[in-house]
Amino acid sequence: MGAITVDAVSKVFTSRTEKQVMALREISLEVKEGEFVVLLGPSGCGKTTLLRIMGQLEAATVGTVTIKSSKGGGDSTIGFVFQEPTLMPWRTSEDNVGLPLELTGVHKKDRLRRVGEMLELVQLAHARRKTPAQLSGGMRQRVSIARALVHDPDVLLMDEPFGALDAQTRDMMNIELQRIWMQNPKTVVFVTHSVAEAVFLGDRIVMLGINPGHVHSITEVNLPRPRTMEMAESQEFRELVAELREQIGDVQRSDYIPISV
Repeated sequence: MGAITVDAVSKVFTSRTEKQVMALREISLEVKEGEFVVLLGPSGCGKTTLLRIMGQLEAATVGTVTIKSSKGGGDSTIGFVFQEPTLMPWRTSEDNVGLPLELTGVHKKDRLRRVGEMLELVQLAHARRKTPAQLSGGMRQRVSIARALVHDPDVLLMDEPFGALDAQTRDMMNIELQRIWMQNPKTVVFVTHSVAEAVFLGDRIVMLGINPGHVHSITEVNLPRPRTMEMAESQEFRELVAELREQIGDVQRSDYIPISV
């Protein structure tokens, strides 16, 4: 069994008119321990819904998600990073990162040590006393990543965490996330609309189809790491981006539309 096993997951929502609409249909997927998997696909394919089901923020209508603890026994733990950093504006970076440990009763001395390690990891030790208003968008998201990692989760789930950033900052954050992941290996599932971002970050890219959401294809990314912005100009990188964009076009033209149940 992998670190994450998604077994025949379907999700049905009830609309305001009480019509039942299937958002996901029979999705099965296995994510290996330490793997970086990207969920890609057009709007409406259910990427965020699937991620929320993996993160136990939403229940599947049918099927199961199993997350294996990497620590040998006990309950598995999950870190979640959203598109917006969702930091408490009155708390410093240090206090925002330490919040999960504070809520679970970790002793202050141990909490501060762990928070310090995470701020070092995301290269924000110098900003530990700053509030979110004093940080750039990229820095706020790095604080959010540090908070998601502070309790040493088994898996890290990321829902378009850089979608609200400008292109230059987004490129920088992709490089930073890769560095953080390579220094502190975690099983990661990452949602994005950006094909280039998916290729830059992913070990495998899961393309979701639409109407309802289903696994359309799974693409291996065999580019060496660490990946660089210069690599994005290579023929291999560009060919993979072009192939995935063509797949998205195929998905959008699909006549597979059994959306009502």
